[in-house]
Amino acid sequence: MKQSTSKITDCKFTGDWKNPSGGTTYYHEITLENGDIGSIGASSQSPDKLSVGTTITYKKDGSKIKYITSETDAPIKKKYTGGRKKAPEEFLGYAWSYAKDLHIAGKTMKDIAELNEMANYIYQKVKDMLEE
Repeated sequence: MKQSTSKITDCKFTGDWKNPSGGTTYYHEITLENGDIGSIGASSQSPDKLSVGTTITYKKDGSKIKYITSETDAPIKKKYTGGRKKAPEEFLGYAWSYAKDLHIAGKTMKDIAELNEMANYIYQKVKDMLEE
């Protein structure tokens, strides 16, 4: 088997295989810039090392590709950091629901005024925290 290096232009998940020891191998069909196409196994269903734009070094044996190393040009996946700042009114439903849960836990719904007071208090606290 000759060692080659090329950039991945397409990667499609094709299925998985559960081995007798309990692990799973996820198979993908990859298309490379140099025209090679083949099946490659990975330990996750969406591995970064098989992202479109990644340059891999591999060995090809028939329709199977054996991964050796990679160098990525693909954008690095970033962890979610909270997104946009939410407006206080977006928490109105949350505040009401949470106040209701606190109020009825072990109680009856006889005092709606107390429930409203709790909801307003929680809503105001969330609003104040968001404005800090």
